[in-house]
Amino acid sequence: MSDKSLWELKEAAKWSSNPQEKKEAIKRLSARGAEALPSLEEIMRVTAYDDIKAACIDAIRSVSSEGKAQVKLADLPP
Repeated sequence: MSDKSLWELKEAAKWSSNPQEKKEAIKRLSARGAEALPSLEEIMRVTAYDDIKAACIDAIRSVSSEGKAQVKLADLPP
């Protein structure tokens, strides 16, 4: 699972029968940053499991807060 594409990770998070594999895919997606946000949102919409929805929400929050921190650093004067 080391070099999986966004699509492969999204599909694993959506359709795997193993909850741990789903959570691992979500974790790996969140490490991809903002490019993974649409995939995380899609997973959250299609899953029926509250723990997977919670993992997606946490991942989205994490990615969003990282983006805000980067913007703030970029706004600082030299």
